[in-house]
Amino acid sequence: MPDENMVLAGHHKMVLRPVLGLVRDLPLSAVEQLTIDAIKTHRRLLREADTLYEAQLARSDHSESEASDIKIDIPYITAMIAMQSQMTVLSTLLDVLGFIPNVASE
Repeated sequence: MPDENMVLAGHHKMVLRPVLGLVRDLPLSAVEQLTIDAIKTHRRLLREADTLYEAQLARSDHSESEASDIKIDIPYITAMIAMQSQMTVLSTLLDVLGFIPNVASE
């Protein structure tokens, strides 16, 4: 059940009310820049989570077929939580912006 700072939109999509409140009166160009920054942050967090996951696999003595049975460590879980949280922020900003801005690869 979502708390008071989140609201379900559409087909159970979460949006963050505090983010909506913060950007409500901003010009579109400012929302676009915030969204671009959020995309870059999300990409960085995703790379970090992927790196931690790959390191976990490399440390494992398991074969590739047993990879799903590997116990994931706390740094990876922490990275995934950060990445998923940022995705909710990004999704909310994209809803406000109304389009996906072009963002160059890093």
